[in-house]
Order: sequence, then structure tokens, then C-alpha cells
Amino acid sequence: MVDHKEFKNISRERLTGVRTSLAKQGIAIPNGDDVEVAGPLGVKLRAIYDEPKKTLRLEIIDKPIFIPKSQIWKVVDRGAAGLYDN
Repeated sequence: MVDHKEFKNISRERLTGVRTSLAKQGIAIPNGDDVEVAGPLGVKLRAIYDEPKKTLRLEIIDKPIFIPKSQIWKVVDRGAAGLYDN
């Protein structure tokens, strides 16, 4: 299973909006363009934003053994939909 995903054509403004939305849901994303995000149930992701390329790369860096990567990516994909909403 994939350990990372990359999202393309992501503006700084859109990324800031998603951060704000996630914060309202209790998921705090640290400031910066290369950060570690602690999710629920012990899941940890690394988020790397490359502003010149407008890409956001998410990597699973740690997770409990009982949570499949596919389940993590389902949650990430639902959240990433906000990156592309108009």
C-alpha cells in the first residue's frame, strides 16, 4: 500500500483554508511547509508543501498496526477534497 500521496495545483490560500477547516475539527496542523501532523488514534503524517511547484505531499510516518493504510487514505482523500473546492 502507498505510504505517500501528492496533490497538485494547490495554492497557498487553499492550503491555509484547509488548515483552518481542520483546526475547527480539532486537528491542529503546525505552521510551516514541512510539518508532522498528529491525527486521531496515533496516526502521524508528514505534510510537505512546495509553494513554487504548488504541490502538497502527505506521507504516513507512523500508525497503529490495527489501522490499515487504506483507511487512512480514505480519510485523507475526504479532507483533501477541500483543496479543490471552488
